[in-house]
This record gives sequence, C-alpha cells and structure tokens, in this order.
Amino acid sequence: MAHLAAKLLTYLAEGLAPVRPVRIADVGANPIEAPPYGALAAAGLAEVWGFEPNDAARAKLEASKPDWLHVLGQAVGRPGRAVFNAYPASEMSSIFKLSRQSIGYLGHFRRHLGTETEVPVDLVGLDQLDDMPPLDLLKVDAQGAEVQVLQSGRGKLSKAVAVIAEMRFYRLYDGEPDLHELDAELRQQGFVLHKFIHQKSRMLHNSQSERLNRRAIGSQLIDGDAVYIRSLEDRMQWSDEQIAHLAFLAAGVFESHDLALLCLDELSDRNAVAPLAAGYVNHLPKELRA
Repeated sequence: MAHLAAKLLTYLAEGLAPVRPVRIADVGANPIEAPPYGALAAAGLAEVWGFEPNDAARAKLEASKPDWLHVLGQAVGRPGRAVFNAYPASEMSSIFKLSRQSIGYLGHFRRHLGTETEVPVDLVGLDQLDDMPPLDLLKVDAQGAEVQVLQSGRGKLSKAVAVIAEMRFYRLYDGEPDLHELDAELRQQGFVLHKFIHQKSRMLHNSQSERLNRRAIGSQLIDGDAVYIRSLEDRMQWSDEQIAHLAFLAAGVFESHDLALLCLDELSDRNAVAPLAAGYVNHLPKELRA
C-alpha cells in the first residue's frame, strides 16, 4: 500500500499542483499504530494537528515528531470542565470510564478496570482553536467522545471533505454515545458513509476458550474505523480545491481508487486540470485493472 500510495501521490501532485497541503486534525493521535495519512504527509502533501491529552502517549509523539506534525495536548470535546480517565494502557484513556457490565460480557479488557487515574481537564472545542485553520480531514479516535468532538468543530469542518471516525459497535464505556448518534451527527454535517477501513472483533469467553483459535473464531464486533465523505451528489457546490483534496485522500489515505478517479473526472470536466484519470489507472497494479 505504501509504495502504491507514494507513486499515485507523486502522479497526482504533478497533475493537480496543489496550492497548499491537505489540512488534517487527528484527535487521539496515540502513536501505537502508523497513521493512515502517513504517506500523504511524508510526500509533503499534508499538514497535521495531532491532539493527545495522555502525557505518556504525547511524549512518544513529541520524541519522533516529523516536520509536518503539530502536537497539541488539549483534550477535545464539549467545552467545559471534565474528568479525563488516564489508563496505564494509554489507548484506553477517555472522558468515560470502562463499563464493568460490558467487559463482564465480553470477557476482554478486564485488566484495565480500576486502573485509571482521574485527571481534571478543561475540554476545548475544535472551533475554539484559532491557531488551527479550517480542516479538510478529521480523524477522530476519542474512546467514546467522537460525537462531542464533531459537535465542537462544526465550523472547522464546514468545508471538510472527509472524516475518519472510530465507530463503536459494542459499548466499552459507561455513558458513551451509541453508534447511531455518531452516524446522525456526521450526516447532519453533510457526510455520508463511504467505507469501513477495518473492524475489530473478539471471541466471547466460554468454557472451551483454551481450545479455540481466538483470532479465527472471534465473532463479537467491538469497533472499527469508518470513512465518511461529504456527499458528492451535490458536488457542483464544491470548489476545485475540495475535489482535488478528496482525490489526494482517496488515493493516499483510504485507498478508494474509484473515488479518486471520479474526482479526477470532475476536475477534467470543469477544465480545471488536464485529463488525469487514464494515467492514474496506468499506475495501478495489474490486479486492479481489467
């Protein structure tokens, strides 16, 4: 994926000649996994504002910070006072507490129960951050606070073309919004579900657990990342820059080559750029071509 993305992004950069980088905010930028926008940023085509209120995770981000990343320590959400539950496993930290009832059913994550340190915080909304410009992409993994983050940034997201959000399929935290509430907020802001990047599932504990391949037999969906894009049904309202940024994101972040080609067709139809779609397909591997 990384090699293919690099080739496609080089091709698109030459043909689209972007005026500015794609602007990305990553709320919950815990460095336990490589970010999906890494290839785009490494190619000099993205600028990223990464939010991580957990001190240990933020220190790791700072220690290996590339030039394109601005690391911020604010906890993003509905503006006001809150309690941040910092778990030793930093990826579990949240303004919500892990649910004993849910974990009792799942049989997973028990080791985290009761290990949190309560830290009073002042939550800030994305729209309150004057130093961060309007966004093209929001990636949010806030352990249950995704709806709050989205609601806090309706201004910053008013021209955004995509959101990558962690979707909770089975509740892990007491009080976290349900899946339909997150979907409803995204749709109210003009986004529609485009694809799932991955889903995480777990095997439910049972009397035969030790005899089973947990990875192969796990059936209970927990969560996963979903890509929402601003509805293209009314793309005549989009600027050329928005269409070009979505092409970059489709090619280099969420591997939606048909979407990238649709964007290139739109730009060509507008006479905004020379035709690029055929050359794009030429850069795809053989297994993706007829």
